[in-house]
Amino acid sequence: MKITTDDLCLSYLDNFKYFDELKQNHSELKIIAFTIGNFNNEELLVESDIFKAWYQQHKDWVEIAVHSYDHKFPPDGDRDDEEYWIKKARDSLLPFLPIEYGYRSPGWQTTNKTVDILKKLGFSYIAYEAKIKNLKNNMIVNEPILNSHLYDIPSMKEVIKQYEIL
Repeated sequence: MKITTDDLCLSYLDNFKYFDELKQNHSELKIIAFTIGNFNNEELLVESDIFKAWYQQHKDWVEIAVHSYDHKFPPDGDRDDEEYWIKKARDSLLPFLPIEYGYRSPGWQTTNKTVDILKKLGFSYIAYEAKIKNLKNNMIVNEPILNSHLYDIPSMKEVIKQYEIL
């Protein structure tokens, strides 16, 4: 069972406390946090001491993955310069990304070019709402996913409840 959460950024970082509490009771917990590199062009994580300290405390059990650069509308997958925005997002998060890193577009918006762009830029996987596709072998990862958004506390609490039941 994988837990993923979208919209990791400074604005919603405090809400991660619900996952911190879950981790206290479940040492095996691993989370993929789809992260916004510079939310609303006001929160450049690579320059944030708050985020750097949070990352150091969580890097052993939270995998940072790319969610977008600015999270503005239209989502990356709807922009004419899709590759530019995905690359900008990846580059802004490079210090926090694992060797094999992934991507989930805001709103799960993709185009017929998205997967090719991700492969070109070295991404290992793309995540949709409820599935992850390994880009190296073009196979769907056969593991259930519980997903929430950090801004949506009720959805986070529901995911946590489901995780504890399973």
